[in-house]
Amino acid sequence: MKPFVTLTAIAAPVEIAKIDTGMILPGRYMRRHRRPGHDYSEAFLHDLRFDEKEQPRADFSLNQPAYQHCEILVTDADFGCGSSREGAAYAVLDFGLRALIGPSFGDIFYANCLQNGVLPIVLPYPAIHALWRQLRATPGATITIDLPAQSVIAPDGSTFDFEINALRKQRLIDGVDDIDVTLGYIEAIRAFEEARQADMPWLPTSG
Repeated sequence: MKPFVTLTAIAAPVEIAKIDTGMILPGRYMRRHRRPGHDYSEAFLHDLRFDEKEQPRADFSLNQPAYQHCEILVTDADFGCGSSREGAAYAVLDFGLRALIGPSFGDIFYANCLQNGVLPIVLPYPAIHALWRQLRATPGATITIDLPAQSVIAPDGSTFDFEINALRKQRLIDGVDDIDVTLGYIEAIRAFEEARQADMPWLPTSG
């Protein structure tokens, strides 16, 4: 997992509430085998980005030139609500986003983002509206996120502090997920399994 320490990047406003995981990653794309060069970037918010004729919706921010290559999305309430599909977090990451800023997120989606190296930041509505105003006024403006300091620096220089679980914060900074943490104990696990097999040889092993 790519470490997350500080990020200064173009931010795009998406002022639509209750974008659920089925909109983030439409179900028809979940049959696709995700691999390098064939990921979920096309699927991300597909039905908001494109119309029924597969033409880009000109009024949607992510289709506008100023917001191309954005790495931060400033969302509305309950982004990622709905089903628990982890693919929604994959789609966010595959689209090139490293951070989401909003007033609230679906709980499972929030956890899946952290596990995949995407930082979801919860800020109060006044801060979200301030960011939206600035991003609309200056399309292509950047936001800076300082994870160690737990701060968001708006285009106008104003700063908003955010909360994050200390353990998840450190894992993002270190670039490790739960599997990486477990593998850090691989020698202790191996020693335990060898001792268990010696003491209780009748128990089945995984081979």
